[in-house]
Amino acid sequence: MSVYSGRDIALFVVAFFFPPLAVLVKRGCGIDFLINICLWALGAIPGIIHAFYIVHKHNDNFEDLERGGLQYEQVPSEEPSRVTYGAANTDHQ
Repeated sequence: MSVYSGRDIALFVVAFFFPPLAVLVKRGCGIDFLINICLWALGAIPGIIHAFYIVHKHNDNFEDLERGGLQYEQVPSEEPSRVTYGAANTDHQ
């Protein structure tokens, strides 16, 4: 299984050239988008780093626990047949 989807890889390329667009596509018009615009206005590098972080953190192939992305499987177990306590030598003289 690939770590990133094709969409995520394309967003990494977009994030390098125009970070706010990648964040807008990934997260919509919200606080992450506004933060990225502010960082991008301060300099290109902080905006690019933040956009890469957003694309990485919200990976399409990431198992989302809230949407049931994590699957549990039953682990086979064996019950002990008999547990004995005491000394190993059971000869009584």
